Amino acid sequence: MDESSKEELMNRIAGEIILSPFPGKTMRKWRNLFELTQSEVARLMGISPSVLSDYENNRRRSPGTHFVRRFVQALLDADVRKGGVHVKRYAVFHRNLSVAVIDMDEYDSPKTIEEVVEAIEGEVLAGKKWLEIPIYGYTIIDSIKAIKSLDALDFLYLLGKNPMRAVIFTGVTRGRSPIVAARLYPIKPKMIAIHGPPDRDHVDPLAIELAKLEDLCFVLCRLRGVEEIVERLRGLKNPSQ
Repeated sequence: MDESSKEELMNRIAGEIILSPFPGKTMRKWRNLFELTQSEVARLMGISPSVLSDYENNRRRSPGTHFVRRFVQALLDADVRKGGVHVKRYAVFHRNLSVAVIDMDEYDSPKTIEEVVEAIEGEVLAGKKWLEIPIYGYTIIDSIKAIKSLDALDFLYLLGKNPMRAVIFTGVTRGRSPIVAARLYPIKPKMIAIHGPPDRDHVDPLAIELAKLEDLCFVLCRLRGVEEIVERLRGLKNPSQ
């Protein structure tokens, strides 16, 4: 991977932390996404794990830009030493996917899959064991526009941008295509939901079987309109609004 891609990733993560109303939670989110311990990151930063813990739990004032840059650099350095899997994953070149993406956002603090399912009035078709798994964001996709407009690399970005997320496909008839698409890629979202079928009986049984084979949480969203899905998922980020 070239240095410009890594620098872009650093700037993106650092910017999200600095602009977050809860920078400590955002730092913890990215450390968890990189699958690193506080001790690993603190050692590379030259600080004690307790200092990093204090920042992540908001027991210290918001970190300055220099500290944030050191933190992000430590994330990338630690990951590169382990093969760079997460750096490659999150440094995927940004493409304009707005034609098919209805809404996409990240949560400052994790939500469980169960919370997301409840928010969209979902019925779990497969993968109930994952209900307590954390979710850090969501993507709502217009499946018809996606099929017409996106290529394989676009889908790779959408499905692998952050695997600890929920992807909701709207305009679905039977639900097989989203699961087949996810099955093609090694990086998969923890939860895939479909919106369109009126009930479980109208979901393709093969889609449910494939979801079980891929060990995904597969959900049928029962909300009436797409606007309501957007409103509910945004509401999880700002529950007081």
